[in-house]
Amino acid sequence: MKILALILILFLLVEPLVSFSLSSSAFTISYPMGMSFYSLFSTYFTNEVMGVINITFMSIGSSYLPNGQYLTTGNASLQLNAMINGLYWAQDVILFHQISKNEFEASLVLNLWNLTGPFTIPLNGSATTYQGLGVICYKGPTFNVTLPISISLFMIDNSSLYFGYIIHNKSGIFYKAPISGEFQIGGLSIAGIPNDLEFVFGGPGGGSVVDMQVEGSMNLYFMQNGKLSLVPYAYSIGFDTAESAVGVQSTANLTNLWKPDTILSSGPDDAIVLWPIKPNISTYEKNNSIYVNITFEGKPLANQPIYIEDVGLTGLNIIAENYTNQSGYVKFENVSPSLYVVYYPGNFTLSSDYIVSSPIINSIIIHLQTIYDKMVNFLKSYNFKKSLSSFFNNIHEVTYNQSAGSINYVILIYILGFSAGLVISALLIRFKL
Repeated sequence: MKILALILILFLLVEPLVSFSLSSSAFTISYPMGMSFYSLFSTYFTNEVMGVINITFMSIGSSYLPNGQYLTTGNASLQLNAMINGLYWAQDVILFHQISKNEFEASLVLNLWNLTGPFTIPLNGSATTYQGLGVICYKGPTFNVTLPISISLFMIDNSSLYFGYIIHNKSGIFYKAPISGEFQIGGLSIAGIPNDLEFVFGGPGGGSVVDMQVEGSMNLYFMQNGKLSLVPYAYSIGFDTAESAVGVQSTANLTNLWKPDTILSSGPDDAIVLWPIKPNISTYEKNNSIYVNITFEGKPLANQPIYIEDVGLTGLNIIAENYTNQSGYVKFENVSPSLYVVYYPGNFTLSSDYIVSSPIINSIIIHLQTIYDKMVNFLKSYNFKKSLSSFFNNIHEVTYNQSAGSINYVILIYILGFSAGLVISALLIRFKL
């Protein structure tokens, strides 16, 4: 009875804060903002993923449920999400609660989803069924943090699945699950959503959208050939989680083309390709020679491969190749077919691209698309309604597993307490829940 009374008290504290006013921002298109890695060209498998962020400023406003109902103020999530063999969805998450201008509570939480149905294996944590899927919800440690701050979230699958963090000089593994497999990047999961790797800001759960501002930088890594590598394809948004953020802009810093990162700032929350992007290519003919110049953001690109392809009956055939000089130019002597294509294969952060010698060729090679164009077209055609609402603090539409007529009070109390921005660890200890 004491437990039920405690729940009722917490609910009465929360309920007045949850108004039924509607926010117009809840009805606009919004995305999980940050960055993601999703390959349209091949499928990657890895046993370790990591997101790294440096935050210099953050202000968290109100959040709303998908129907426009007010949820809470001052709470947001930072999620590292990845698919395991397209069958499980793992979420390593920090829930931020703003205390003052530069001070926050940072609570580590995880969701582990079984996309085929309820879990049938024993797992530590609270198992439930949410939207017909099995999900484990587990709360790890909470830290008081002050900006500026550097945070890393990582997951490792080595016979078991490990969820970890690095916050300033504190690090640890806060959960281990007996799930064996590999993180899959590319293709679709069994739930029909992309197997992406995403490191994004969003609302505090339940598919909510949060109005917030962030300044800083982030990057995303995956284990490849025995070392953590930067992702080769990056978008400004996530594809799988239903939580989203408005007021956060993600753009690419490509000052070093081999070490890009994502800049977070206040601005429009647009869905864009961060990298690779197309360079600027120009060409002209003179004295039976073809001259090609390639630049990026006004700077010449040296030592870049350029191909001249002839248009024949069987398609495109390479007839010459060379590399640009320090000024970004390359000259092809005694090469001047009537119809040809200048092709650049791209590098790490620069997309492939091509220029045709005549508009006539466009009808012949209409099937050709650059890497950048394919990624942009995917963004334009993707249905962002295909996503999963995270089970952090949404108490609606949740079916709790019951044993001997008892409900999992730990998760329910935590959900209510977090929604109100309350610190309830002392209550959990007091009642030994």
